[in-house]
Amino acid sequence: MNADTTTVYRVRGDRVAWRAAGDETVLLDLRQSVYLALDRSAAMLWPHLMAGATAAELAEVLAERGPVELERAAADVAAFLAELEAIDLIEHV
Repeated sequence: MNADTTTVYRVRGDRVAWRAAGDETVLLDLRQSVYLALDRSAAMLWPHLMAGATAAELAEVLAERGPVELERAAADVAAFLAELEAIDLIEHV
């Protein structure tokens, strides 16, 4: 993952379909036909990734809405972005 805090990450809309149901969000990787379930924290971040956001912005959202400190939120966001990049569901814009 790029450590540059100005990098904007966005979901590759042509590679993923998704639906929110309550606090959960389910993704379908359209290329591999694999379903992925996002936990509550990741689901909270998903709309921001759809619009495009930096890792710092995502960490702030997580720290503000969840009971987690900013440092921990940043580490969680970095791990989440790395997972999405590994399966090529997000891009840098």
